[in-house]
Amino acid sequence: MIKKANGKWRKIPDAKALNKQIANFHFKMHDSIEVKQIIRLGDWGTLLDLASAFHHLIVQAESQPYLAFEFQNNHYTYRAIPFGTKHSPIYFITAMEPIKQQICMKTEIRIINFVDGIFLLHQNKEYLKNITQKVIDTVNYFGFTMNTEKSKTDPEQTVIFLIWE
Repeated sequence: MIKKANGKWRKIPDAKALNKQIANFHFKMHDSIEVKQIIRLGDWGTLLDLASAFHHLIVQAESQPYLAFEFQNNHYTYRAIPFGTKHSPIYFITAMEPIKQQICMKTEIRIINFVDGIFLLHQNKEYLKNITQKVIDTVNYFGFTMNTEKSKTDPEQTVIFLIWE
């Protein structure tokens, strides 16, 4: 268990042994350098945070035994992707990509997503505010839940994303 900034606890299984057995493959995550390249002078931004992001993706039944663990003499098995396995972020971002592409095709906003964080950018504050709500509706439609405590849905010109302001 890891204590989060808000005082709540996050379960992170010790997946060291499993991670050693999982094949490596290359995947590029967005980073602060990419944010600097995409952001433009005068941009407004909103930030959406997905609650328990990985837990929205179900693990195939034949892979679930690899995610079993014991806690206080009880046996449990993850049915959803847990925190802690090295490919969890990759699978999640891959699952989000078609949603992101559809939003980009139908709007004029720029999007950067980093696992459970979705950063939306546009030069027009009102346009971004309206589109942000449509993005929330779209993400909810696909079964994801917003973390309203961490989301910033009113456009701002100073937004903290990837611990970069």
